[in-house]
Amino acid sequence: MHMPEQERTMITFRKAPYKFTYRIGGIALHNQRILCQKSTVHPHNVYWFLPGGRAELGETAEETLSREVQEELGEVAQIGRLLYIIENFFKLEKEHHHEIGLYFELHFPADSYLYQDNMLSFLRPDEDQLPMIFDWLPLAELAQSQALRPSFFNKANVLQALPATAQHIVLLNGSKPAIS
Repeated sequence: MHMPEQERTMITFRKAPYKFTYRIGGIALHNQRILCQKSTVHPHNVYWFLPGGRAELGETAEETLSREVQEELGEVAQIGRLLYIIENFFKLEKEHHHEIGLYFELHFPADSYLYQDNMLSFLRPDEDQLPMIFDWLPLAELAQSQALRPSFFNKANVLQALPATAQHIVLLNGSKPAIS
């Protein structure tokens, strides 16, 4: 159901004092590590997030994740089941954010360059040829580092023991998550 190329519209907008974003992310696990991308937008506020991006009008969540993985990693991915629906309210660089995020299981072909034993940290160019930094972060260290966003993913065992059914999480400015 993807819209024609010339009509691409990312689902994000600003209405003071908020910025709203509809984001789709993938949870790719391999050898007790999770694939993450490093934020390079705010140099003094460094954090990691899961691969994916903003959905476009007329695009399903799975189409969004497939497109983003192809654009950013150059791979065709298998999109698995929906794991988390996260309503995330946070403040970044003096701007209030309201983000709806859908997070799916994400798998790559067995012979993917992403699964090579020596593949941990690596760079990929974005559409403007700026570097995107990816790394396979150890699951066991997420709780100590608190570097992954949304912050819910830093909680012990959230990513080590994925839920049997999709969970709805509400994060209010860093408070304890409400899980339903």
